[in-house]
Amino acid sequence: MKIIGRLKQYYTKVMDIPDAPIKIARGAALGVAMDFLPIPLISIPIAYLAARLAGGNGVAAALTAAFFKWAVPFFYVLNVATGSLVLGFDEFDKMEKVMKMDGFTPSDWLNYLTRLGYPFLAGAAINSFLTGLMLFFIVRRILILRQKRKGII
Repeated sequence: MKIIGRLKQYYTKVMDIPDAPIKIARGAALGVAMDFLPIPLISIPIAYLAARLAGGNGVAAALTAAFFKWAVPFFYVLNVATGSLVLGFDEFDKMEKVMKMDGFTPSDWLNYLTRLGYPFLAGAAINSFLTGLMLFFIVRRILILRQKRKGII
C-alpha cells in the first residue's frame, strides 16, 4: 500500500474514534511528540499511558505514534539541528573536515557522536513540545469541523 493510502487509513482510524475532540487531539499530539524523544520502540505504549494519564485518548496516541515511526530518523536529524541551533553547537563543520582527513578512526566518530547528545536532547524537547502543540490544535479543529459538518454539534 502506498504512503498516501496508509495516511488516509490512519487519518480515518483516528478521526472515527468515538470520543471528545479534545481528548482525541490530546492523544494524537502526545503520540507524535513521543516519536521525537529517544525512546524508539517503547514510545507506542508510553504514548498510550501518557495520553491516558493526561486525560487524552490512548488509542489516538498509540495510532499516531505507530504511524510516524517511519519519520523517526528525520525527527532525530531535526532534533540535532534544532538543538545545535539553540545551543550554538558548530561541530558539524569541524566533523566534515576531520572525516575528510586521513587517519579518521571509529573512536573519532564516536567522540563526535557523543558531543551531539546535548543538542539532540535539547532539540528533542523543543521539537516534541512544538509539534505536539501544533498537532493538538490542528486535530482538534479538524474534529470540531467534522462534527459540525455531520450535525453532531
